[in-house]
Formats: sequence, structure tokens, C-alpha cells
Amino acid sequence: GMVYTFIYALKGKIGNSIYEKDYANVALKIIDKAKSKNVSLHLPIDVVAGDNFSNNSNQKIFDVNNITNGWEGMDAGPKSLKLFESIILKCNTILWNGPLGVFEFGNFAKGTIQMGKFIAKKTKTFEKKRRGGPKGRPHAVLLFFSISFLHF
Repeated sequence: GMVYTFIYALKGKIGNSIYEKDYANVALKIIDKAKSKNVSLHLPIDVVAGDNFSNNSNQKIFDVNNITNGWEGMDAGPKSLKLFESIILKCNTILWNGPLGVFEFGNFAKGTIQMGKFIAKKTKTFEKKRRGGPKGRPHAVLLFFSISFLHF
């Protein structure tokens, strides 16, 4: 639910999504610091929301900035996943701080599973390039998830 603190701080509508109201100013400081350091901060652009916190809740896709009351963001949406895949395939360093949604619920685990697959795909690409020397080798810090990753 970390993204919803950022969206809340940016005055977006987060519906019933979990967020840390007390950390809204911290989120804004992180955004400002990233901008000042010319660092990209990638947030989802759409989410899969549920109408209650359960695996079998009804699902609906919302723009991350416009989630209707009565709905809670519970996974990354399809546009976000396409965006994240394109970002991952271009990067050399990956720092992943956990799941993209409520991965404990199978119906809301797609984003987390896809992210793991994107990173695995990227590390396989690096493995092929690595034979040309260390410049082609990624430095990845991966937390939480383990699927087909290279170990450094």
C-alpha cells in the first residue's frame, strides 16, 4: 500500500486504499529529493481494486489517482505492468522493495508474479551480455521474491 501514501500526498483519490497519513510529508520530500537528484521515481499508473479486502472481492481497474470510494487498490494494473516491464528491461540496477499488491490473495498476486518474471527476463538478458565483460553485468538487490535470478 506504499503507493497510496504518495498518491494521497499528491492529492489523488485513493478510495479505501491503505495509506500512512502521517507519512504524506515524507512522501512529498522523497518526490522532491528524487527530482532534485534527477532520479526517476516510478509509481503505478493504474491499479486493480477490490470492493472488499478478500481474495474473492469484485475487481475493477482504476487510474491510480482516481479510485472511487468503496474500492481499495490491491494490485498493479495492466498499464502499470507494461510500464514497469519497459523500465526494468532498460535498467542496470534493480532495487525491489517487496510485492506490488496483496500477493497473499491469489486473485491479486499477478503484479508481484509479473514483476518477478520481468526481473528474471532482464537477468537472463544480462547473463548473455556478461560474456563481453563486467560492464554488461547488473547489480541487483532483490528483496522478497526469488524466481530464476542470477546470484552475484
